[in-house]
Amino acid sequence: MGIIRLKHDIFCILSHIANLIICDKEEHVNHNTRKYFEKRVLRKAGTAVHDYRMIENGDRILAAVSGGKDSIVLLKVLAELKGAAPVSFEVVPVHVSTGFEKDFERITVWVKEELGFEVRIFDSGIKEILEHVSDPEKSPCALCSRLRRGVLYSLAKREGFTSIALGHHLDDIIETFFLRCFYTGQIGAMAPSRYSNDGRNRVIRPLAYCRNELVEGYFRTFGIEPVTSICPIRPDGKRERVRDYLKLLEKEIPTVKESVFSALGNIDVKSLCLKEAAGAHPH
Repeated sequence: MGIIRLKHDIFCILSHIANLIICDKEEHVNHNTRKYFEKRVLRKAGTAVHDYRMIENGDRILAAVSGGKDSIVLLKVLAELKGAAPVSFEVVPVHVSTGFEKDFERITVWVKEELGFEVRIFDSGIKEILEHVSDPEKSPCALCSRLRRGVLYSLAKREGFTSIALGHHLDDIIETFFLRCFYTGQIGAMAPSRYSNDGRNRVIRPLAYCRNELVEGYFRTFGIEPVTSICPIRPDGKRERVRDYLKLLEKEIPTVKESVFSALGNIDVKSLCLKEAAGAHPH
């Protein structure tokens, strides 16, 4: 009972980390300052970490850093949590180079100077693989994502990481839900915390409660540009189409994204069209 109570106390403390990091009052806040965005991002991230029990004492977290705004904000959040958390955990930034990134070196310099982390870089050979096997009439984005994820999983297993942290936020999660419904005939999304299909790797998404505009606003205060992708292959337009649909819905229902996210954790299973002994293919 003592150990269980201790874990409960740790998670409760983690959920209030943001309030310990930033103690400014709500009054007279400039809504375009780093303090404004940081307070809200860290509060939401701390709550997500608590709700899904993402971080425990002694964890070794592999933080995936693509060089995009989401992954850089993720790393900043983990650095802040690490500095204020009542538990000890390690954060190791890892970049899986696809061969399409331009000037990633400046990201490593920024991370070292601002956060004190050394980014480990792994060459994946993904560019060459896509050039040989991808269909020019189809988007290779899903294949590229699976290949990068495979590198991360292998590294995490080999070097004893307990978790892989990814920078997906609330918008990514609900867009994935609609993509799977519309284009694969399956209900599913991106869980804020889950184990891989083989049970060997745990994936966490500390930004799961953060809207895209909040992440973008926070990133703009960093004074750095994201990495530019020079991938010449045609991107998938399905996700952009879903985003456009959601923008239309937001005009009538401003909280539609939060509502969909809540629905993903509040499922009336008995009302679904499930056949006996039938199950969805795991992604």
